[in-house]
Amino acid sequence: MSLYLIGKEYISYYLQNGKLEVNTLRLDSTDIRILKLLEDDSRISHKRIAELLNLSRPTVKSRIGKLINNGIIKRFTVQIGKEALKENITLFIMASSLNKKILEIDEIVEIYRVTGEKPLLMKAVVGGMKEAVELADKLSEFSGDIVVEIALENLKSEEAEPVLKAEYTCDYCGSTTNTPIIFKHHNVERYFCCPVCLKNYRRAVRESR
Repeated sequence: MSLYLIGKEYISYYLQNGKLEVNTLRLDSTDIRILKLLEDDSRISHKRIAELLNLSRPTVKSRIGKLINNGIIKRFTVQIGKEALKENITLFIMASSLNKKILEIDEIVEIYRVTGEKPLLMKAVVGGMKEAVELADKLSEFSGDIVVEIALENLKSEEAEPVLKAEYTCDYCGSTTNTPIIFKHHNVERYFCCPVCLKNYRRAVRESR
């Protein structure tokens, strides 16, 4: 499945029974809060999220299920790179066409469509030179003429911070905004449409103590 952010919506594309299916997911401020909590602590319980966000546990479970099914949440555990497990070789492979059989090759970990003479770029991780040659031979059968480059050294490896765009609901007046003012209170982010609403909310909090 491929996932793209367009405006306020996540659009996912995937093949099902040979047909391209399209799914649209609109995120709101509750979804963003849940994602933030999971990002801070992937082991946080549904009960704790419900307490922090003043939601019911079934609502939290349903929301997280929706985020998983639509590909927003990929995993809850620490990801261990293959390079940490053994001495591997990373390959970058350029090809002219994509054969569906390529998607079933475990060694290929990333595939991109790019500009240029060969519009397909793949990243593969193999156990050694023997496996690299075998993979190149297999890909040649599927995609014809290919170019294989071996990565000599990883100079930088960082995951890009996801940019989440959503329609936020102001926690004071209830109006919506795409560019909220964020205020963290009791470890939970609160969203406001303007400085006046933030000021009024903080005053209400002080007066309630």
